[in-house]
Amino acid sequence: MTDSTQTAGLDRRRFAALMGFAGMAGLAGGGVLGAAPAAADEAKAWQDWVKKFYGKPVKMAVSCAGTTNPYFAPTKAGAEDAGAQLGIDMLWTGVPDGNTVNQIAQFQQLVNTGYEAIVVISFEPDAWIAPIKKAMAAGVLVLTANNDTPNSGRELYFGQDLVGAAEAQGQLIARLAGGKGKVAMTNCAPGSLALDQRVQGARQGVKAGGLEDVGVYNTNPADMASELGTVKDILRAHPDLAAIMPLCGPDTAAAGLVRKNGGHKLPVVGTDLLYQTLELIRDGHIDATVGQQPYLQGYLPIMYAYQRVVLGAPKLNLPGGNYYLANEVVTKDNVTGFLTREERFRG
Repeated sequence: MTDSTQTAGLDRRRFAALMGFAGMAGLAGGGVLGAAPAAADEAKAWQDWVKKFYGKPVKMAVSCAGTTNPYFAPTKAGAEDAGAQLGIDMLWTGVPDGNTVNQIAQFQQLVNTGYEAIVVISFEPDAWIAPIKKAMAAGVLVLTANNDTPNSGRELYFGQDLVGAAEAQGQLIARLAGGKGKVAMTNCAPGSLALDQRVQGARQGVKAGGLEDVGVYNTNPADMASELGTVKDILRAHPDLAAIMPLCGPDTAAAGLVRKNGGHKLPVVGTDLLYQTLELIRDGHIDATVGQQPYLQGYLPIMYAYQRVVLGAPKLNLPGGNYYLANEVVTKDNVTGFLTREERFRG
Protein backbone atom coordinates (compact mmCIF):
# COMPACT_ATOMS: atom_id res chain seq x y z
CA MET A 1 0.00 0.00 0.00
CA THR A 2 1.35 3.39 -0.95
CA ASP A 3 1.07 6.20 1.54
CA SER A 4 -0.18 9.59 0.44
CA THR A 5 -0.94 12.74 2.34
CA GLN A 6 -3.03 14.47 -0.29
CA THR A 7 -4.97 13.28 -3.32
CA ALA A 8 -7.52 15.17 -5.39
CA GLY A 9 -7.65 17.97 -2.85
CA LEU A 10 -8.79 15.74 0.01
CA ASP A 11 -6.22 15.16 2.75
CA ARG A 12 -6.23 12.24 5.18
CA ARG A 13 -7.38 14.36 8.11
CA ARG A 14 -10.40 15.45 6.10
CA PHE A 15 -10.97 11.85 5.06
CA ALA A 16 -10.97 10.72 8.70
CA ALA A 17 -13.52 13.38 9.57
CA LEU A 18 -15.77 12.26 6.74
CA MET A 19 -15.41 8.63 7.84
CA GLY A 20 -16.64 9.61 11.27
CA PHE A 21 -19.57 11.48 9.74
CA ALA A 22 -20.47 8.49 7.57
CA GLY A 23 -20.46 6.26 10.61
CA MET A 24 -22.80 8.56 12.47
CA ALA A 25 -25.10 8.75 9.46
CA GLY A 26 -25.32 4.97 9.41
CA LEU A 27 -26.04 4.79 13.12
CA ALA A 28 -28.79 7.32 12.69
CA GLY A 29 -30.11 5.38 9.72
CA GLY A 30 -30.39 2.16 11.69
CA GLY A 31 -30.84 3.44 15.20
CA VAL A 32 -33.29 6.29 14.70
CA LEU A 33 -35.19 6.45 11.46
CA GLY A 34 -33.80 3.78 9.13
CA ALA A 35 -33.10 6.57 6.64
CA ALA A 36 -30.78 6.37 3.65
CA PRO A 37 -27.18 7.64 4.09
CA ALA A 38 -26.66 11.37 3.77
CA ALA A 39 -23.89 13.63 2.45
CA ALA A 40 -23.65 11.88 -0.94
CA ASP A 41 -21.50 14.55 -2.56
CA GLU A 42 -18.83 14.46 0.12
CA ALA A 43 -18.98 10.67 0.26
CA LYS A 44 -18.18 10.53 -3.45
CA ALA A 45 -15.13 12.72 -2.93
CA TRP A 46 -13.53 10.52 -0.32
CA GLN A 47 -14.58 7.31 -2.10
CA ASP A 48 -12.59 8.48 -5.12
CA TRP A 49 -9.69 9.37 -2.83
CA VAL A 50 -9.68 5.92 -1.24
CA LYS A 51 -9.70 4.13 -4.61
CA LYS A 52 -6.55 6.03 -5.58
CA PHE A 53 -5.00 5.56 -2.14
CA TYR A 54 -5.70 1.83 -1.90
CA GLY A 55 -5.06 1.05 -5.54
CA LYS A 56 -7.60 -1.76 -6.02
CA PRO A 57 -11.30 -2.50 -5.43
CA VAL A 58 -12.27 -3.28 -1.85
CA LYS A 59 -14.32 -6.50 -1.63
CA MET A 60 -16.22 -7.48 1.51
CA ALA A 61 -19.10 -9.87 2.10
CA VAL A 62 -21.65 -11.02 4.64
CA SER A 63 -22.48 -14.72 4.58
CA CYS A 64 -25.82 -15.40 6.29
CA ALA A 65 -27.27 -18.78 7.25
CA GLY A 66 -30.86 -17.55 6.81
CA THR A 67 -31.10 -15.11 3.93
CA THR A 68 -34.90 -15.43 3.68
CA ASN A 69 -35.51 -14.98 7.42
CA PRO A 70 -37.28 -11.61 7.87
CA TYR A 71 -35.20 -10.97 10.98
CA PHE A 72 -32.16 -10.40 8.77
CA ALA A 73 -33.75 -7.76 6.51
CA PRO A 74 -32.37 -4.93 8.71
CA THR A 75 -28.99 -6.72 8.92
CA LYS A 76 -28.78 -6.87 5.13
CA ALA A 77 -29.77 -3.19 4.90
CA GLY A 78 -27.15 -2.22 7.47
CA ALA A 79 -24.36 -4.02 5.63
CA GLU A 80 -25.44 -2.60 2.29
CA ASP A 81 -25.73 0.92 3.71
CA ALA A 82 -22.19 0.67 5.07
CA GLY A 83 -20.90 -0.60 1.75
CA ALA A 84 -22.63 2.20 -0.15
CA GLN A 85 -21.26 4.86 2.19
CA LEU A 86 -17.76 3.48 1.86
CA GLY A 87 -17.95 2.98 -1.89
CA ILE A 88 -16.84 -0.66 -1.74
CA ASP A 89 -18.01 -3.92 -3.28
CA MET A 90 -20.18 -5.31 -0.49
CA LEU A 91 -21.88 -8.64 -1.19
CA TRP A 92 -24.79 -9.99 0.87
CA THR A 93 -24.92 -13.73 0.34
CA GLY A 94 -25.44 -17.03 2.13
CA VAL A 95 -28.08 -19.76 2.18
CA PRO A 96 -31.83 -19.56 2.81
CA ASP A 97 -32.17 -22.72 4.85
CA GLY A 98 -29.30 -22.98 7.33
CA ASN A 99 -27.45 -25.54 5.19
CA THR A 100 -24.00 -25.28 6.75
CA VAL A 101 -22.23 -27.43 4.15
CA ASN A 102 -23.42 -25.19 1.32
CA GLN A 103 -22.69 -22.02 3.25
CA ILE A 104 -19.12 -23.08 4.04
CA ALA A 105 -18.51 -24.02 0.39
CA GLN A 106 -19.71 -20.56 -0.60
CA PHE A 107 -17.54 -18.97 2.10
CA GLN A 108 -14.47 -20.75 0.76
CA GLN A 109 -15.28 -19.44 -2.71
CA LEU A 110 -15.35 -15.90 -1.31
CA VAL A 111 -11.92 -16.48 0.24
CA ASN A 112 -10.56 -17.84 -3.03
CA THR A 113 -11.87 -14.92 -5.09
CA GLY A 114 -10.23 -12.09 -3.19
CA TYR A 115 -12.72 -10.98 -0.54
CA GLU A 116 -10.64 -9.25 2.11
CA ALA A 117 -13.18 -9.31 4.92
CA ILE A 118 -16.12 -11.65 5.49
CA VAL A 119 -18.80 -11.42 8.18
CA VAL A 120 -20.24 -14.82 9.05
CA ILE A 121 -23.72 -15.35 10.46
CA SER A 122 -23.72 -19.07 11.16
CA PHE A 123 -26.14 -21.70 12.41
CA GLU A 124 -23.72 -24.43 13.56
CA PRO A 125 -20.71 -22.72 15.14
CA ASP A 126 -18.50 -25.79 15.60
CA ALA A 127 -18.59 -26.57 11.88
CA TRP A 128 -17.06 -23.15 11.18
CA ILE A 129 -13.97 -23.50 13.36
CA ALA A 130 -11.68 -24.95 10.69
CA PRO A 131 -12.90 -22.84 7.73
CA ILE A 132 -12.56 -19.58 9.64
CA LYS A 133 -9.15 -20.47 11.02
CA LYS A 134 -7.97 -21.34 7.51
CA ALA A 135 -9.31 -18.07 6.09
CA MET A 136 -7.72 -15.99 8.85
CA ALA A 137 -4.39 -17.77 8.28
CA ALA A 138 -4.68 -16.81 4.60
CA GLY A 139 -5.00 -13.13 5.55
CA VAL A 140 -8.77 -12.73 5.30
CA LEU A 141 -10.38 -10.78 8.14
CA VAL A 142 -13.30 -12.83 9.48
CA LEU A 143 -15.88 -11.37 11.85
CA THR A 144 -19.08 -12.91 13.15
CA ALA A 145 -22.48 -11.38 13.83
CA ASN A 146 -25.75 -12.43 15.47
CA ASN A 147 -24.61 -16.00 16.23
CA ASP A 148 -20.99 -16.39 17.26
CA THR A 149 -18.34 -19.03 16.53
CA PRO A 150 -16.16 -18.24 19.55
CA ASN A 151 -13.58 -21.03 19.08
CA SER A 152 -12.84 -20.21 15.46
CA GLY A 153 -10.27 -17.47 15.90
CA ARG A 154 -12.60 -14.86 14.37
CA GLU A 155 -11.49 -11.35 15.26
CA LEU A 156 -14.70 -9.93 16.72
CA TYR A 157 -18.32 -10.88 17.31
CA PHE A 158 -20.97 -8.19 16.78
CA GLY A 159 -24.26 -8.94 18.48
CA GLN A 160 -26.26 -9.29 21.63
CA ASP A 161 -25.09 -10.68 24.95
CA LEU A 162 -27.66 -13.43 24.50
CA VAL A 163 -27.43 -14.88 28.00
CA GLY A 164 -27.70 -11.47 29.66
CA ALA A 165 -30.54 -10.31 27.42
CA ALA A 166 -32.62 -13.43 28.01
CA GLU A 167 -31.97 -13.21 31.74
CA ALA A 168 -33.38 -9.67 31.73
CA GLN A 169 -36.30 -10.90 29.63
CA GLY A 170 -37.00 -13.63 32.19
CA GLN A 171 -36.92 -11.22 35.09
CA LEU A 172 -39.31 -8.88 33.30
CA ILE A 173 -41.89 -11.57 32.60
CA ALA A 174 -41.59 -12.80 36.18
CA ARG A 175 -42.53 -9.33 37.41
CA LEU A 176 -45.52 -9.21 35.05
CA ALA A 177 -46.64 -12.61 36.32
CA GLY A 178 -46.44 -11.47 39.94
CA GLY A 179 -43.35 -13.49 40.80
CA LYS A 180 -45.10 -16.86 40.97
CA GLY A 181 -46.49 -19.57 38.75
CA LYS A 182 -45.37 -21.51 35.70
CA VAL A 183 -43.78 -20.22 32.50
CA ALA A 184 -43.27 -21.97 29.16
CA MET A 185 -40.59 -21.01 26.62
CA THR A 186 -40.11 -21.61 22.91
CA ASN A 187 -37.07 -22.29 20.71
CA CYS A 188 -37.13 -21.85 16.93
CA ALA A 189 -33.55 -23.07 16.33
CA PRO A 190 -32.61 -25.97 18.61
CA GLY A 191 -28.90 -26.72 18.34
CA SER A 192 -27.97 -23.13 17.57
CA LEU A 193 -25.46 -21.60 19.97
CA ALA A 194 -27.47 -18.37 20.02
CA LEU A 195 -30.62 -20.15 21.16
CA ASP A 196 -28.73 -22.36 23.61
CA GLN A 197 -27.40 -19.18 25.21
CA ARG A 198 -30.82 -17.58 25.17
CA VAL A 199 -32.41 -20.60 26.88
CA GLN A 200 -29.65 -20.51 29.50
CA GLY A 201 -30.27 -16.86 30.30
CA ALA A 202 -34.04 -17.22 30.23
CA ARG A 203 -33.96 -20.02 32.77
CA GLN A 204 -31.70 -18.01 35.03
CA GLY A 205 -34.00 -15.00 34.79
CA VAL A 206 -37.31 -16.75 35.48
CA LYS A 207 -35.79 -18.70 38.36
CA ALA A 208 -34.48 -15.52 39.93
CA GLY A 209 -37.94 -13.98 39.45
CA GLY A 210 -39.73 -16.82 41.26
CA LEU A 211 -41.29 -18.66 38.29
CA GLU A 212 -41.28 -22.38 37.59
CA ASP A 213 -39.93 -23.35 34.16
CA VAL A 214 -42.15 -26.08 32.65
CA GLY A 215 -40.09 -26.58 29.52
CA VAL A 216 -38.83 -25.27 26.19
CA TYR A 217 -40.96 -26.10 23.14
CA ASN A 218 -39.46 -26.27 19.66
CA THR A 219 -41.17 -24.30 16.90
CA ASN A 220 -41.03 -23.96 13.11
CA PRO A 221 -40.36 -20.29 12.28
CA ALA A 222 -40.95 -20.89 8.57
CA ASP A 223 -44.60 -21.84 9.11
CA MET A 224 -46.82 -19.44 11.07
CA ALA A 225 -49.70 -21.96 11.15
CA SER A 226 -47.36 -24.39 12.88
CA GLU A 227 -46.21 -21.64 15.24
CA LEU A 228 -49.78 -20.86 16.23
CA GLY A 229 -50.48 -24.55 16.74
CA THR A 230 -47.47 -24.91 19.03
CA VAL A 231 -48.58 -22.01 21.22
CA LYS A 232 -52.07 -23.50 21.50
CA ASP A 233 -50.59 -26.90 22.34
CA ILE A 234 -48.55 -25.33 25.14
CA LEU A 235 -51.68 -23.73 26.57
CA ARG A 236 -53.60 -27.01 26.42
CA ALA A 237 -50.74 -28.90 28.08
CA HIS A 238 -50.46 -26.32 30.88
CA PRO A 239 -53.86 -24.83 31.69
CA ASP A 240 -52.40 -23.32 34.87
CA LEU A 241 -49.65 -21.43 33.03
CA ALA A 242 -48.79 -17.96 34.37
CA ALA A 243 -46.80 -16.61 31.40
CA ILE A 244 -45.42 -17.37 27.94
CA MET A 245 -41.83 -16.48 27.06
CA PRO A 246 -41.04 -16.85 23.33
CA LEU A 247 -37.31 -16.89 22.57
CA CYS A 248 -37.53 -16.16 18.83
CA GLY A 249 -39.07 -13.40 16.74
CA PRO A 250 -41.74 -15.48 14.91
CA ASP A 251 -42.62 -17.25 18.17
CA THR A 252 -43.24 -13.88 19.79
CA ALA A 253 -45.63 -12.81 17.06
CA ALA A 254 -47.43 -16.17 17.27
CA ALA A 255 -47.96 -15.86 21.02
CA GLY A 256 -49.37 -12.37 20.50
CA LEU A 257 -51.71 -13.52 17.74
CA VAL A 258 -53.09 -16.33 19.90
CA ARG A 259 -53.71 -13.84 22.70
CA LYS A 260 -55.32 -11.42 20.25
CA ASN A 261 -57.72 -14.10 19.08
CA GLY A 262 -58.84 -14.92 22.59
CA GLY A 263 -56.63 -17.93 23.15
CA HIS A 264 -55.22 -16.64 26.43
CA LYS A 265 -54.66 -13.53 28.57
CA LEU A 266 -51.21 -14.40 29.88
CA PRO A 267 -48.23 -12.03 29.96
CA VAL A 268 -46.04 -12.33 26.86
CA VAL A 269 -42.48 -11.01 26.76
CA GLY A 270 -40.63 -12.06 23.64
CA THR A 271 -37.67 -11.26 21.46
CA ASP A 272 -36.78 -9.27 18.35
CA LEU A 273 -38.45 -6.39 16.54
CA LEU A 274 -40.46 -7.97 13.75
CA TYR A 275 -42.93 -5.37 12.55
CA GLN A 276 -45.87 -7.64 13.34
CA THR A 277 -44.60 -7.95 16.91
CA LEU A 278 -44.41 -4.17 17.24
CA GLU A 279 -47.99 -3.83 15.98
CA LEU A 280 -49.15 -6.44 18.48
CA ILE A 281 -47.41 -4.51 21.28
CA ARG A 282 -49.11 -1.30 20.13
CA ASP A 283 -52.48 -3.05 20.16
CA GLY A 284 -51.98 -4.58 23.61
CA HIS A 285 -51.50 -8.25 22.69
CA ILE A 286 -47.81 -8.53 23.61
CA ASP A 287 -46.43 -6.89 26.75
CA ALA A 288 -42.82 -6.40 25.66
CA THR A 289 -40.04 -7.61 23.43
CA VAL A 290 -36.25 -7.43 23.71
CA GLY A 291 -34.54 -6.34 20.49
CA GLN A 292 -30.93 -6.96 19.51
CA GLN A 293 -30.32 -4.21 16.92
CA PRO A 294 -30.09 -6.29 13.72
CA TYR A 295 -29.34 -3.24 11.56
CA LEU A 296 -26.15 -2.57 13.49
CA GLN A 297 -25.23 -6.26 13.31
CA GLY A 298 -24.75 -5.63 9.60
CA TYR A 299 -23.57 -2.04 9.60
CA LEU A 300 -20.89 -2.05 12.29
CA PRO A 301 -18.88 -5.11 11.15
CA ILE A 302 -18.48 -3.66 7.65
CA MET A 303 -17.41 -0.28 9.03
CA TYR A 304 -14.95 -1.98 11.40
CA ALA A 305 -13.58 -4.23 8.64
CA TYR A 306 -12.99 -1.21 6.43
CA GLN A 307 -10.95 0.50 9.09
CA ARG A 308 -8.89 -2.66 9.64
CA VAL A 309 -8.37 -3.71 6.02
CA VAL A 310 -8.18 -0.41 4.15
CA LEU A 311 -6.98 2.10 6.75
CA GLY A 312 -4.73 -0.25 8.70
CA ALA A 313 -6.37 0.52 12.05
CA PRO A 314 -5.32 -1.64 15.02
CA LYS A 315 -7.40 -4.54 16.21
CA LEU A 316 -10.06 -3.66 18.77
CA ASN A 317 -9.31 -5.72 21.86
CA LEU A 318 -12.47 -6.48 23.82
CA PRO A 319 -13.14 -9.13 26.49
CA GLY A 320 -13.78 -12.39 24.67
CA GLY A 321 -13.63 -10.54 21.36
CA ASN A 322 -17.28 -9.54 21.87
CA TYR A 323 -18.67 -6.23 20.60
CA TYR A 324 -21.97 -6.37 22.44
CA LEU A 325 -24.85 -4.21 21.27
CA ALA A 326 -27.31 -2.76 23.76
CA ASN A 327 -30.65 -4.45 24.32
CA GLU A 328 -33.75 -2.55 23.20
CA VAL A 329 -36.74 -3.25 25.45
CA VAL A 330 -39.94 -2.27 23.65
CA THR A 331 -43.26 -1.83 25.46
CA LYS A 332 -46.52 -0.07 24.66
CA ASP A 333 -45.05 3.09 26.20
CA ASN A 334 -42.25 3.43 23.63
CA VAL A 335 -43.37 1.32 20.68
CA THR A 336 -44.39 4.27 18.49
CA GLY A 337 -40.79 5.29 17.83
CA PHE A 338 -39.82 1.74 16.94
CA LEU A 339 -42.75 1.41 14.54
CA THR A 340 -41.46 4.50 12.75
CA ARG A 341 -37.89 3.28 12.67
CA GLU A 342 -38.68 -0.27 11.54
CA GLU A 343 -41.17 0.77 8.83
CA ARG A 344 -38.32 0.46 6.33
CA PHE A 345 -38.14 -3.30 6.98
CA ARG A 346 -41.84 -4.02 7.04
CA GLY A 347 -43.24 -6.77 4.86
